[in-house]
This record gives sequence, C-alpha cells and structure tokens, in this order.
Amino acid sequence: MLKATPATEAGKRILYFEASNEGLDQQSEVVASKALADSADFYLKYGNLDLEHYTQIGAKLGIPDYSSYEVGRPVDVAQRKGSTFVKAEVYSGEGVAAEKANMLWSGMTEIVPTQRWYPSVGGSVLEKAIEIDPKAPGGRKVVITKVRWSNVGLSRTPVNQHVGVCATIPVGAFAKSWGSGGLDIAKALEAGYGTDSATLTGGAALREQSLFGAPKVKPNYWSWRNQVAGSMRKGECGDNSAGALVAHSIKTFGFGDDEAAEHVERFMRDLHNGLSQRKAS
Repeated sequence: MLKATPATEAGKRILYFEASNEGLDQQSEVVASKALADSADFYLKYGNLDLEHYTQIGAKLGIPDYSSYEVGRPVDVAQRKGSTFVKAEVYSGEGVAAEKANMLWSGMTEIVPTQRWYPSVGGSVLEKAIEIDPKAPGGRKVVITKVRWSNVGLSRTPVNQHVGVCATIPVGAFAKSWGSGGLDIAKALEAGYGTDSATLTGGAALREQSLFGAPKVKPNYWSWRNQVAGSMRKGECGDNSAGALVAHSIKTFGFGDDEAAEHVERFMRDLHNGLSQRKAS
C-alpha cells in the first residue's frame, strides 16, 4: 500500500501534511480514513518517515543503504472530515545518517522557490472491498478497509493527487493550535519585508471552506498581505502570532483553515527573506 496534506518547536524540525483522504487515486483505489485511524497507534509507535518509501521497498529494488532514506518519525496523527493529518519530526544532526534529512529540510526552508514533497502512506493492506462507482474507470473502485500503517514516504509524484504538499507550519486538523514558531512578526514588520517568496501549491489551496456564513470575495495573496499588515499595525490580529493571523484570515476573508495557513506561511517567508536581505546588506 503506497498512497498519499519553517517552523521548529524546541529546536525540533517539524513537518505537517495531509497524509491521505478518501479521494480516488490513479489506481482507482481509496484508503478509508477509518482504516488509518484504527492503525494510527501502530504507526506512531513503530512507523517512520522516509523518501519514496525506500526503507520499505529498497531491499527488493537492490538499493544500497536503503535504510539511510529514513528522514524522520511521526509525532501525532489527527483526522478531520475524511482526511488524515500527520505531524512528524525530521531528524537533525551531522554525519551520514542525517544527510538526507538535512537535504530535505534545506530544500523546504532555505531556497526559493521551495522544493515540493507530497506524502504517500505505506504499509500492508489487510482487507479491501470492491464498490460500484460510476466516476471510477470501469465503474468500480477498490476500497481499502483495514491496514497495518507503518510508513509515510515523501514523494515528488504521489499516487493520490488529492493531497497537498508538505508544510513547515501546521495545516488541517493541527492549524488552530500553533504559535509564531519563534518569529516575532510585529518586529519584522517594523524592519520591512521583501517580495521574493516561495510559491505554494497544493489541493488545499483550491478548497472553498468558509465557516462564517455566506461566501466572501477572497483577495489574492498580495492584497491579503497588505490588508493583514495594516490590521497587525492596528492591533486587530490579537498577539500577531501565526495562529492569530490564521484565525483573522478565516474570519475576515472567508478562507478555510488550510488556505489561511498557506497564506500565513508564505507571509512569514516573505518576512524572513526581507530580514535576511537587510542583514546581508
């Protein structure tokens, strides 16, 4: 079973992603969210995070040192509306064992545009069923109903194209419970910020999820950024933490949780890039 949503916490490198949802993948298969929920404890206790599932399939493919492709381990699993979200810690350190984890983290936090990695769940299929679905090729789909979940592989080309890219700030079910990740946005605003920023993409950015009544006309990123900066200076965004900005964007602009989180992540990267450029000059 190989299916597939920069902050640190106490010095730890943390990734957030939607690991799976019940969208039909390219193999006309669906992993039931309940199957992953039932195996979540197993994954948290024994599972890992790697690149392209190589720790699982590397031996069969004849890949030397396939265990070196392990880059982290899960910290938490949460579900919401048929989607399974994972919080994972990326390894850090020096030496051969940390090379790929350092490469992954560097590609997601130190270059512009950032590298895109998509999650893909892996493990053993224990039970599955065939269901009729007119939208599926051939009118049928395979529903995986029981699994032994042991792995999430980060891939450039996921089988389930309904999931979004991995993020370095909380998304989905984790989006309402985080802070600024150590970046003081208010002070950064006083110093100004640049315009070169990472381009974020993913299925979550396309969703319409207003929880506050009638749909609102959503501003583009640049308009949103200017309006939020003004609101922060006026004290309209609470403590100006990243969590407060997400909540403000949901309420004021009608964004969904994931969409608001992606805007805030991009904004924080703009601030970081602007400050770095100023320090360099």
